[in-house]
Amino acid sequence: MKALALLACGLAACSTSEIGDTDARQPAQPTAGPGGSDYPHGDWRVSSGGQGVYGWYVFEPIDPLPASAPLAIIIHGYGEYSGYDQMYELIRHTVRAGSIVIYPRWQTGLASPCLGPFDPEPCLTSARVAIYDALDFLAGEGRVHPALDRTSYFGFSFGGIIAADLANRHARWKLPVPRAIFLDDLHDGALDGDHEPSLDDDMSGIPAGVKLTCHVGEDGILATVGVDQSCNSLFPLLGHIADKELVMTRTDRHGTPILDSEHGVSAGGPGEANAYDWNFVWRTWDAMRSCAYAGIDCTYDRALGSWSDGVPVTPLVIQDVAPIVP
Repeated sequence: MKALALLACGLAACSTSEIGDTDARQPAQPTAGPGGSDYPHGDWRVSSGGQGVYGWYVFEPIDPLPASAPLAIIIHGYGEYSGYDQMYELIRHTVRAGSIVIYPRWQTGLASPCLGPFDPEPCLTSARVAIYDALDFLAGEGRVHPALDRTSYFGFSFGGIIAADLANRHARWKLPVPRAIFLDDLHDGALDGDHEPSLDDDMSGIPAGVKLTCHVGEDGILATVGVDQSCNSLFPLLGHIADKELVMTRTDRHGTPILDSEHGVSAGGPGEANAYDWNFVWRTWDAMRSCAYAGIDCTYDRALGSWSDGVPVTPLVIQDVAPIVP
């Protein structure tokens, strides 16, 4: 079943690397600014804890070790039953750029603790408990202490559903207040109906002042499952939020490897980042957080750079209303 395959494609990104029309190379990571490689920290410190579906990883910036840092809660997609390879490159960038990352290990099997949209509550509980436990760990001596007034949420695929619902319930569940939210091709598998039924019906719990980006790929969920899915289902519930955007990447086959826009633009293990990561995902994620926290980088270059032969990468499609259509 295609919907189930898309739901469970998280161990590796669903995207593919193909030979492009030319041997032009992708744009390099910028050296400075949002998404850039001028990292203030040389490495990370990785810790883990919790049991089973309540497990978690914590990543702290080191070299140098700060006393405190902003907090990023990053939620993996369906199908990563162990480790953190699915979002490795995003996590490492976020930490070396100066933030703590909490990565809830909310799933240990296909139906453990929940089978997709049929009953998402156990998965939400797993993520919530893991966040509590990780925050307790970070309160310990010698840890980098999270600046909870500078917290943002990131979710990929089913993790985007979880991130949105956690942000919506943050007050009820006493979770850190979201200042920025990035959702990448959120989707619950369409196994229990269209329009992402795993999303809370009322999203008014997300703060009105949050900065929110919801991304879809031209060849992602909207193309493979239906245009009434993913961000197009979420956006009608966000009328109270002024600073929000729908963004669509498009597949660019000009060079080698291609820049594809299938499900999983933000997902990637060690060494798998590409120009869509640093020139779109990381740049947007960095800029929206620095704007929310410090009022800087509130405007930035949305162009995606050029291939090595000078041809511009296919531009983003950006809207502030739904639907966005491939």
